[in-house]
Amino acid sequence: MTRTLDGLNFDMPPTAEQIVALAHLHRQRLDEAIFHQEIHLGDFGLAQRKRVYDFTRELDVAQREDFYEMYNGELLRIADDDELHPAYAEGGVSIFAVVIVMAIIALILYFAVIQRILSS
Repeated sequence: MTRTLDGLNFDMPPTAEQIVALAHLHRQRLDEAIFHQEIHLGDFGLAQRKRVYDFTRELDVAQREDFYEMYNGELLRIADDDELHPAYAEGGVSIFAVVIVMAIIALILYFAVIQRILSS
């Protein structure tokens, strides 16, 4: 029994090579979509994932887990590192920076408001 997804034919259950080929096809299509201004990348990616979701509903739970493990793993493997937005930069603001900003605000308030009230 075979099924077709995005122009690729799959055995049921799909083989690892077929899943990897699908991940590469989806990555290629996403790269191509980046250069089309009329395509909203969020909608494009969601539509792509929805087709994969619908396809995997025909698999049993164990096969579905294996499929997503291979598919997502391959997408992560072939992903480009974004040098402008490294992963460590997503950690948030350090506590030291927050303390410095709070100290500056306290100084401004002291000299702008509290000192005038006390000297009156």
